[in-house]
Amino acid sequence: MSLENIKIETTIPQEWASQLNQLSAETGHSVDKLVQEAIGQYLENVKSSSISNSTNLDSLNLHQDLLILQQKVESLEPLLYQVAKLEAKIVALEKMIPEVPIIPNSTFAQLLTNDDDEPDEVLTDFLS
Repeated sequence: MSLENIKIETTIPQEWASQLNQLSAETGHSVDKLVQEAIGQYLENVKSSSISNSTNLDSLNLHQDLLILQQKVESLEPLLYQVAKLEAKIVALEKMIPEVPIIPNSTFAQLLTNDDDEPDEVLTDFLS
């Protein structure tokens, strides 16, 4: 944008022209100067209004996101009760079942059977 002034011609209602002429006589400013100031003030108002609207829109979006997150958290609350029940059952089962030693790289089935037979021995026992 250059710093030189640009002349703009437009048509306005007669009532506005009369008001501008009256204001020019009262203030001692030319009609051109009054129109320039009015356009400048209008542009500043539009600029600050759009910034305010943008801020309000961001705030509204954040508020909506917060409401969605609150709904999701509320939907998870019943699951907390189920998790607590499962934890209680696990604790009860751990009290009933003797502790099985955990061997590194062991499978669940090996932990349950705790059988020291080699796989080949099991197969030959089965076939005999």
